[in-house]
Amino acid sequence: MTSKWHEVPLRDLVGYISKGIAPSYADDETDTTIRVLNQKCNRNYQISYSESRLHDTAKKRVPAERYVKRDDILINSTGAGTAGRIAQIGAVPCDTTVDGHMIILRANEKVMQRYLGYALKAHQREVLQLDEGSTGQTELNRERLLDEIKICYPESFSEQEEIVLMLESIDHKTLINKKINDNLAA
Repeated sequence: MTSKWHEVPLRDLVGYISKGIAPSYADDETDTTIRVLNQKCNRNYQISYSESRLHDTAKKRVPAERYVKRDDILINSTGAGTAGRIAQIGAVPCDTTVDGHMIILRANEKVMQRYLGYALKAHQREVLQLDEGSTGQTELNRERLLDEIKICYPESFSEQEEIVLMLESIDHKTLINKKINDNLAA
C-alpha cells in the first residue's frame, strides 16, 4: 500500500503556530500556577520539566490555545546555538505553556501531528541555520521556517501512522539502550 506523496513547504501543513507568553513568574506552586517550558527544557529532541518554571495565571491569563498539548511540536525561537532546536512533547503531566523564547506548532488536517514532528526533526540541521541577528540575540526567522523547510508526506494517514510507529519503536529502543549504558557506566 503506497499512497501518493507530496513535498510542500512547512507552511502548507501548519494549522497553528505561536510564540509563547511573557510569564509572570512565581516561586511557589499554588492552585493558580502552571508550568512554563523554556529553551533549557528543549534538548536532544526531548522536553524535560527539570528546568521549567512557574507562571501565575492569577496575575496574567494564558489563552487556551497556548497551553501545551500532547504531541505539540516545540521549537526554540531565540538564542545563539539554541534557536531551532526541535522537540515533540509526549506526555503533558500538568497544565503547561511555553515562554516567549519558544514556538508551539500544530499540524493541520493534511498530516498527523506525530508524523509532522518526526518530519520536522529530520530537518533540525536546516532549521538551526534559520536564526538571524547579532551574537547572543539571534532569533529564528519564522517566515523562512515556514517557507524554506520542505516536508515530504504520504496522503494516506495509515501510511503516516506506520512510519510513526516504526520511528517510535526505534526511539523506544534507543531509550532502553541509553538506560542500560547509564546503568553499566554507574
